[in-house]
Order: sequence, then structure tokens, then C-alpha cells
Amino acid sequence: NKNKIVDKIIDVFCSIGIAIPSFWFAMIMIFVFGYKLGILPILGVNTIGREGSVSDFLLHFIMPGTVLVIAYLPDLIRYVRSSTIGQISEEYVIVQNAFGASKREILFNHVCKNVLLPIVTKSGMALPMLITGAMITETVFGWPGVGPYFVNAVRALDYPVIMAILLLSSSLVIIGNLLSDILYSLIDPRIKEMG
Repeated sequence: NKNKIVDKIIDVFCSIGIAIPSFWFAMIMIFVFGYKLGILPILGVNTIGREGSVSDFLLHFIMPGTVLVIAYLPDLIRYVRSSTIGQISEEYVIVQNAFGASKREILFNHVCKNVLLPIVTKSGMALPMLITGAMITETVFGWPGVGPYFVNAVRALDYPVIMAILLLSSSLVIIGNLLSDILYSLIDPRIKEMG
């Protein structure tokens, strides 16, 4: 559905989602859902007096979780779209069309398999992005975690803590690449035979 109205609407929302910083989107969510509507808690992991409640934790998790998903999803959607459009113009799709295969069959049986490999790479590289994004989100929503700890370490010029957190973040890049390589060999066994 390239260049159709739905494609253009999705592209506009993806552009907006990519352009909006996660901390700004978090502040908007706090203002709308926490302050104006009052339906979601603004700060913290749980309400005082309900520390062991799973439902209270999940209620507190809605806004930070949404911010992290919205920070990652538009870029992934655009990536999937461009990869799919690139695959649809390949010769094997033209051959499948010539043999009378339906568009749905071509998309799900052939194109999706080839689009999946770049998505695995993108998802593996998203692990460090999600963690660093979580640091910002933790700070905005007042969650105890690495984010506020890192901010306090920077303010106090606590270099060992700063270096440890940066080492952790860079290690996550390596772990993300390792996981994507493992998933590659599971998705396409031919890759394992090549290596």
C-alpha cells in the first residue's frame, strides 16, 4: 500500500514520533494523564501503603512503559516499511506473481522472512537504546534505578560511577549484537553453515 492514505498517515505519525524527545513526551503524558485527567499516578513505582500490590505497580508502569515503546516504535515501523518496499521490488516477488501466487502469500511466505533479518539487527541495537532511554524515563517519572543514580553521579562528579554506567551501556551494545547474531542463526540456518 505504498503512497496510499494509510501509508502517508502512518509515515506522518512515525515522523512525529521520531522527532519528539522521550523526556518531552513523558512530561506531556504526566501533564495530561496525571495532572489534568488524574487517571494515572505521576511519580514513583508504587503508592505509599500499597508497596506489595502488583496492580498498583502496573498502574505506575503504564506511562513509563508507553514512553519507552513510543520512543522505539516509530523508527522500527519506518525501518520495516522501507525494508518491505525494497523486498517487494526484488525479482523473486515478480516471479511469484508470474506463477499466480496471491499478494498475501507472497508477503507472508517470502517477503516477511527476508525482512525479518534486518529487523533482528535493529532490535538487537535497540537494547542499549532502551536502557539509556529508560535512564531518562526513570529520572522523569521518579523511579529508583540507574537513571537517577547516573544523574546524581554526574552532578557530584563521581567518576567511578559514571564510568561504570557508561561501561554497562557499552556492554549492552555488545550483548545486543551477540543476541542478534544468535537469533540470525535460529531464523536462517544457512547463516550458521556459512560461519
